[in-house]
Amino acid sequence: MRHVFPCVCALACSTTTELVPVGTHPPHLQEFIAVEYPPPPAQIEEITPRHPKRPECAWVDGYPAWVGRRWVFQPGQWVRAAEGCYYAPAVVAWSKAGEPRLYYSAPRWYREDALSMSGPAAFCPSPPACEPSGAVLVPSP
Repeated sequence: MRHVFPCVCALACSTTTELVPVGTHPPHLQEFIAVEYPPPPAQIEEITPRHPKRPECAWVDGYPAWVGRRWVFQPGQWVRAAEGCYYAPAVVAWSKAGEPRLYYSAPRWYREDALSMSGPAAFCPSPPACEPSGAVLVPSP
C-alpha cells in the first residue's frame, strides 16, 4: 500500500494546465488600498477540465479580494487572454516606511509594454471567460 500513494501523486501532479501569462504590477501603475487585516489562508481549488474544443483557453488562479471591509474569495477560471497582455496577481504587503500598514493591490491585466506606458493605455481589458469557466472549491479538513 505504501507504493500506491507516490504513483497516484506522480500521475496527478504531472498533468499540465495551460496558465495565463503572469508578471508583476508596473510600480508606476500599481494602486494600493489600506486593509484592516490579512487575507484568510489560501483556498484549494480543483480546476475544472478545459473544454477540449477550446485550446486557446488558459487558467487564472482564484484570489482573495478586499471588498468593503472583508475578504471575499474570487474563484479561478478559464479565460481567453488577449494577445500581448499579461496578468499581475493580487498583492498583499506591509508598508516599508512610516507606521506599519497592510496594503492590497487588486489583480490586473497589463499590456506587455506597460512599463513604458502611463495611464489607461497600459491596461488590458479583463479577458472573457471560457466554458466551463470555474473551479470547484475543496473544503478545508
